[in-house]
Amino acid sequence: MAWRSWVFETMTGVIHAPIDLPKFAWSVDVSDSSLATLKDKGVGDLDLSGVTVPWGSVPGDTMQAKRRILTPDRYSILLTWASQHDLDMGLMGKPVVAAAIGVRTDTAIDTSFSLTSPFGLLDHRYLVREGRYGTGKNGTSPDTIRLTNLSYRGIASEIGWLCTDAKPSGALPIDWTYRGEAGSRTREYSAWDIQNNGCRKLLTDLSNILNGPDMQFRPYLPDQSHVRFAFLAGSDSEIYLGQEEVHSLGYAPHAGALDELTVDHLGAVHRVYASGAGTDAAQITAFAEDRTLLRAPGINWPLRESTYSDSDTEDLAVLKAHAAGVLAANDRPLMQITASVHAADIDEGGAQSFPIGDIWPGERVDLDIRDYPPLPDGVYSTRLMRMSGDNTNRIELVFDVMEDISV
Repeated sequence: MAWRSWVFETMTGVIHAPIDLPKFAWSVDVSDSSLATLKDKGVGDLDLSGVTVPWGSVPGDTMQAKRRILTPDRYSILLTWASQHDLDMGLMGKPVVAAAIGVRTDTAIDTSFSLTSPFGLLDHRYLVREGRYGTGKNGTSPDTIRLTNLSYRGIASEIGWLCTDAKPSGALPIDWTYRGEAGSRTREYSAWDIQNNGCRKLLTDLSNILNGPDMQFRPYLPDQSHVRFAFLAGSDSEIYLGQEEVHSLGYAPHAGALDELTVDHLGAVHRVYASGAGTDAAQITAFAEDRTLLRAPGINWPLRESTYSDSDTEDLAVLKAHAAGVLAANDRPLMQITASVHAADIDEGGAQSFPIGDIWPGERVDLDIRDYPPLPDGVYSTRLMRMSGDNTNRIELVFDVMEDISV
């Protein structure tokens, strides 16, 4: 079993050549995975960093060819985990991370570069129709894009398509899976408000709203010569990803797949004061409150308040939904479990203990925890929120927050 890496074209997904990455760090998440006083969901992202490659490991017969195949933006890096079966059969393995080459720094002996995820690429795309910006009377931009009778993920897919395939040289190997999916949601975007219509921001806003869906870009191989990204999102009725299958992981001293188990704890937030667009007394505001815990008989629980600000939100109903969403994520005492696994570990049946490439952030996990003093023995049902690692086979896991059982 081993990590393998490849260079591919950013726009087409065509895989060109293997590349040896001697050292790197990677991560994949589905949304905000930190235990914080106030947290938004955000859109799931993936990252590959700390990449430094000796020139001798870069594919190409000449230095010009080596430099060209690492051209920022034009080329990308794919990271896969190959099982022994994959290696024996000459297969590439299971995709884990794929990202475009960003800023590159060359020295006489090696080159290093940052990488930009698909979500990061969308930070530089804006939702505006071709030929409609600045073409109104006196240089104005009156055009409006109105998306109606769609699901949230249908709106997100349409935004993504308009920001990629609908633009000249804008195509990316992304499947906008839910285009045209019917629903009851409506969104309207004005061309004159271009600074607030970045694709990444719009997708994040849809995910962060109360009952907004999980969103994730997941790499896959349609064949052994191409890589693509599936845009996956929860539905309006089931906002979480990957709820069909439940994975099981166990912990016990000197046994089980999980190592280095830790549990973080955090108190509740009972009020959120939200501020939106506008200035001074004209600024729109919203208030969300849940005093259920404070009113519980026999419990003296101190009030905890927080603020939330989004100066780009001009719609009061949307601001109220954001405030309610932030409160809902923090309105009770929380705990969060983290642990580590080793991708090369095999269980008694000969299968991988942690099937990387087949288990993804957002999916359900039952944690069977035994003989761990901070927690009672039992099965803790949660979701995998983040996995990260490096060029070794050790992987760190962060699970979703859950209600604190110690309160």
